Amino acid sequence: PKPHDGWTLSTKTGDYAIPTIATFIQLLPAGFKTAPYRSTASTVFVCVEGGGKTVVGAGEGAQTFAWGPRDIWVVPSWENHRHEARDDAVLFSYSDRGVHEKLGFFREQKGAA
Repeated sequence: PKPHDGWTLSTKTGDYAIPTIATFIQLLPAGFKTAPYRSTASTVFVCVEGGGKTVVGAGEGAQTFAWGPRDIWVVPSWENHRHEARDDAVLFSYSDRGVHEKLGFFREQKGAA
């Protein structure tokens, strides 16, 4: 697995399902903790199966959100976040990354904390 995403799957062409909206599905094995990550994209996450938590923000202002099947949460633009899987978990996400990339605005920071 990749440290910031776990196992990811994209479309057959490698492009997004909709040109301006990035879509991802990821598998986080039980006990897996992603490394901190942030980007200019605002991302909506949906837990398809499994359970865990997401920590959004850093330091004293960080918030922890527990999630399970059918839970939905949002990580705003340029907020540090990391996921921790309690069980094998599948997350679906979509974001405005596609339009950011097409306009040349997309930025990301891996390992941000």
